[in-house]
Amino acid sequence: MDLEQFWGDIFSEESARIRAAWQSLEDAERASVHRLLETIVVDAERSKAQRVAAHFALRVVSEAYRATAQQLEDALTFARRLTVEAAQRLRAAFGQLDGRLKDDGSLVTQADVETDRWLSAAIHERYPAHGILSEEQDTVFRGQEWCWVIDPIDGTTNFAEGFPVWGVLVALLHQGQPVLGVAYFPPLGEQYYALRGQGAWLNERPIQPAALRTDPRTGALMIGETRLFACCTRTLRQGRLNLPLKLRVPGTTGYNLALVAKGTCVGSLDKVVHVWDMAAMWPIVLEAGGALRASIPGGTPFPLQRGQDYKALTFSLLAACCHAALAEFEHRLAFSDQAVRTT
Repeated sequence: MDLEQFWGDIFSEESARIRAAWQSLEDAERASVHRLLETIVVDAERSKAQRVAAHFALRVVSEAYRATAQQLEDALTFARRLTVEAAQRLRAAFGQLDGRLKDDGSLVTQADVETDRWLSAAIHERYPAHGILSEEQDTVFRGQEWCWVIDPIDGTTNFAEGFPVWGVLVALLHQGQPVLGVAYFPPLGEQYYALRGQGAWLNERPIQPAALRTDPRTGALMIGETRLFACCTRTLRQGRLNLPLKLRVPGTTGYNLALVAKGTCVGSLDKVVHVWDMAAMWPIVLEAGGALRASIPGGTPFPLQRGQDYKALTFSLLAACCHAALAEFEHRLAFSDQAVRTT
């Protein structure tokens, strides 16, 4: 970004130029610019011309800020309702094993396909200009400003076999970054949701991860052998984890992460994850106060990359109740940044 040009546009006192400059920012940058403009407006040491220009810009960007905030609130209400309606459609097929194995060895049922199509149609009807990324339809990110990422059944094997831990996951991304996530696990009656900057919730209750203490003498993290750690079956096949914890295997990436977000487990590890397996839970874990690390350069799959086929990209995903625990788990598990690519 040409900073001189950007600030020239922001202080131009021309609405169109200000809006264009504002649209070029990511969400975190917008928050910083908004705060800076608020500071300049009341800064007596600034020139009157600067304060007037800042006030004009603040009016323009605040209008856009409020519009985006309301848009996200509306999208969250829509997504929460959508996951419940999708689950109602799925209940009749729960426990009926009618699946087939895909090329990557994962199970897919007719219910996955039909629910994926229903979710996509509902989103397109409400938000025709938004993109949709899903396992059963379009797996390539086209670079849309707004893009939904859906997993119609998180835990398909559990669903097909009648094991009561499965869910519907829906995420909304802005400029490739998750800003909203909803995960509904119908047999458990649990709906998790988060809006970036507004915390994470289970049903109508705010949630947070487990709290860990440090040894006052050594400063070492006190994890405790009775604490729980969620993982997938692929993790167990590789042998015993170097962790002083009790392992649990719910059978879905989404619910593993939910257990971390609400404080039941101090961490989780899933070995083969697609973006639709965790896009909804990513903001939920972070807004709750947890920490995440993916085995790709930079440790994050976001922002999504234009033109990337996300069916061909999988990675391991490590979650923890706090950054200190994440660092401890990374060390003990020799967690790396090497992505696993499939065809």
